[in-house]
Amino acid sequence: MSAMEWVFWVCVCCLLYVYVGYPLVLALWARWFPRPVTPDPDYLPPVSLIIAAYNEEAVIEEKLRNALSLDYPRDRLEIIVASDGSEDCTNQIVEQFADEGVRLNAIFPRGGKTRALNLTIPTASHPIIVLSDANTMYQRDSIRQLVQYLKDPRVGSVTGDVKILNDSPEFGESEGAYYRYERFIQECESRIGSIIGVDGAMYAFKRDLFIPPSDEIILDDFVTSMNIVRQGYRVLYNRHALAYENATPTIGQEIRRKSRIAAGGMQALLKGEGLPARGQWRDWFMYLSHKLLRWFTPFFLIGALLSSALSSASPLYLLAFWGQGIFYLLAALGWALSSRKLPAFLKLPFYFCMINYAVLLGVIKGLLGLQKVTWKKADRELVALPNQKTTGL
Repeated sequence: MSAMEWVFWVCVCCLLYVYVGYPLVLALWARWFPRPVTPDPDYLPPVSLIIAAYNEEAVIEEKLRNALSLDYPRDRLEIIVASDGSEDCTNQIVEQFADEGVRLNAIFPRGGKTRALNLTIPTASHPIIVLSDANTMYQRDSIRQLVQYLKDPRVGSVTGDVKILNDSPEFGESEGAYYRYERFIQECESRIGSIIGVDGAMYAFKRDLFIPPSDEIILDDFVTSMNIVRQGYRVLYNRHALAYENATPTIGQEIRRKSRIAAGGMQALLKGEGLPARGQWRDWFMYLSHKLLRWFTPFFLIGALLSSALSSASPLYLLAFWGQGIFYLLAALGWALSSRKLPAFLKLPFYFCMINYAVLLGVIKGLLGLQKVTWKKADRELVALPNQKTTGL
């Protein structure tokens, strides 16, 4: 084979492994060699719920009412708002809840979410920390669901299922399918070891295992949870711990959000933070398969397209080139018509390409150090919690 043909098949094999091979390996591994952890529903340790906020006047009151209504013993639940240089009415709204035990930690000047949490977590009173975003509304039993696994001495952290409420015609259904795919991978990883990265909007961990990420780290949740993995403890996913948040309202904001995540992954990699420890072969396998190769997927897509074009003398590569071209044309058409209700043959190519375009931008920003640690929040609205019964294990 020519050099271009080698490039084509390497890219195709990497893509197939990332999207099909790795989930299949996980599913078989989880079925044949599980490492179960038994939860204790009666375990109710004292918990400090820390809510990260920046200019959240639109949602912070509802978030605090949601936190105060949780089905967790009130004398065992401390609520702290880490306000990172908020310039609107966020701090004043939080102070109105002081009589109900809510504590404000107002941080100036603004230095980013990681710095705000690094300054706030040491002020917490309790041995279990739960971190939340201000726009994420918890189901009443969510903290009970998180902490019941933490009684096991092998478990250091537990994350839940933050459901995105999205009726957007642009990418609502496609985003839902993507999150179901991701949750399947996390559930399999959790059954055999540790998940690679928690959902920063809802996760609990043992405070004595907290190793602060560098203040300039973008993905604080990823590095915090991986620091727990590095110490030899498991990080689990519990699908019964539910929370809800509204999706980002525009394509541009969603690209910006996903780009920031990819940039944060690259930044952590370059700084040597968030990596498994030497000898943790299971965690290295998952990190490389679930994160690193996924971050480089846009380059595999570009490589497959260009190499098939340059190898088009063969009918096989010519067919592959035109197949990819049609796929990207459908994605472009989906983008052009994104304000309408799209059929599936346009929605899926559009969403797939949108995600990988965002990842490509993020990886480049991360490698060049162009992504700021301070975040620009999306214009999200209040969440209307679905009426759901408490879910047992």
